[in-house]
Amino acid sequence: MDVLVWTATNLISALILPPGVFFVLLAMGLYWSRKHRWGRWLAAGSLVAFALLTLNVVAYVLVAPFETRWPPLDPAVAKALGPERAVIVVLGGGRFLAALEYPARETLAAASLRRTAYAAQLSARTGLPLAVAGGRPGGGVLGEAELMKNLLVNGFGQRVTLVEDASFDTRQNALYMAKALAARNIRTVVLVTDVTHMPRAARAFEAAGLRVVPAPMHFRASAPLSVIDFLPSVDGLELSRNAWRELVGAVWYRMRRAIG
Repeated sequence: MDVLVWTATNLISALILPPGVFFVLLAMGLYWSRKHRWGRWLAAGSLVAFALLTLNVVAYVLVAPFETRWPPLDPAVAKALGPERAVIVVLGGGRFLAALEYPARETLAAASLRRTAYAAQLSARTGLPLAVAGGRPGGGVLGEAELMKNLLVNGFGQRVTLVEDASFDTRQNALYMAKALAARNIRTVVLVTDVTHMPRAARAFEAAGLRVVPAPMHFRASAPLSVIDFLPSVDGLELSRNAWRELVGAVWYRMRRAIG
């Protein structure tokens, strides 16, 4: 059932998030343009909106509110928690299943890699233990958590205290991690994820009964602008899509709470 829900969620996401949503609007506009003038405006507007979201300068504007609300963590604050009362939890951010250069043909996606690297540094500076969360909803042999653990142990020389590899999404990350930490009498997590993902992730972990100390990362909005930032790029589209996804995700979580 979890696999079906995950698949359906990703199919819907592909249609309501950039760039899919603009292709849908473009198709609608072209269809209706034969009968209505507003169809042509819809088609043109979808193309303009798509082009704007590929610009880094626009993406920075979209992510700036996230970065203002969730500033970087002061390592001294995390260190003061103590390793007996808190744990650093790293959330997976995707993986690749066709990595032929690796024995298992699986490796971490960019978001997972940067979160893991930051968590390793944070653990070294604070002395807090590490926990990793993320399953394998797309199939494969190794889940996100197992891949992150391998990198932390073999690449960064860090010990991983807890591996949660059954979850399919952020909500399950929180629920399964809370259950595992309750057995260790730990109620505080230093949560590592992208700054755009932090609002939704923090709410999910707090709803699971945990105290959250946010450790956001991947800040981009304060970067100095250059000519390249005013040109279309895949990087700009990805950053815009991340912000858009979290805004839609926040609305979806509120709807689920209202219905539930």
